[in-house]
Amino acid sequence: MIEALGLGKDFGAVRALDGLDLDVGEAEFFGFLGPNGAGKTTTVHILATLLRPTRGSARIAGHDVVRESLAVRKSIGLVFQEPTLDRDLTVEENLRFAARLWDLPGGTRSAATRIDELLRQFGLSERRDSPVRSLSGGMRRAADIARGVLHRPRVLFLDEPTAGLDPRARRTLWQFIRDLRAASGMTVFLTTHYVEEAEPCDRVAVLDRGHLVAQGTPAELKRAAGAGSLEEVFLARTGRPLAEADAAAAPPGRER
Repeated sequence: MIEALGLGKDFGAVRALDGLDLDVGEAEFFGFLGPNGAGKTTTVHILATLLRPTRGSARIAGHDVVRESLAVRKSIGLVFQEPTLDRDLTVEENLRFAARLWDLPGGTRSAATRIDELLRQFGLSERRDSPVRSLSGGMRRAADIARGVLHRPRVLFLDEPTAGLDPRARRTLWQFIRDLRAASGMTVFLTTHYVEEAEPCDRVAVLDRGHLVAQGTPAELKRAAGAGSLEEVFLARTGRPLAEADAAAAPPGRER
């Protein structure tokens, strides 16, 4: 479902991504770990056709991300690290606007049915008429994901979806995502700073300084590293814990 071969990206003299190979299967839950600056978001932006690779190639659902970018965009949902909903519109208005952009098959009635379905699924039915700015962080993120899957994509990219949420909101959001996967069978590509969130993944890749340093099932990675957790795997592969790596990569005075 997701293929990358020798994928690389340079920003001037900086090599952000260097020779990345990926092969993510249909309906797979794939975790992508790495500290700030490792190249995770750059990879997602290339796969989502928001950046052109400097070298190498990538395909989503059989479509080349450079030559067939429109087909790729129709095949994917993307939930950015920062919320992108219009805070002054209601939850339903945001979803209706997205439905118009996607030109959902079947017209207005089909879109309304799909919106009702997602509002129920994400526990937002009672807040459908609430402005997004009035929602809690967890509800805003749930609405963001609902918009990302409105058009029933084959692949869903989640770029640090629980960043900034409290533990309760994180647990609730992951239940929504588990239910969504069970109902749709879509491929989910997750980047996260919370290593424990990658434990349920079918496979996990670890990226460090633009290079893929480990890839396999969580059990395989832990066994190969003689580790009891993915955090310990990250330490073994990069020489530092993920939290420490993030602190080193973050700009001074900026929250991660």
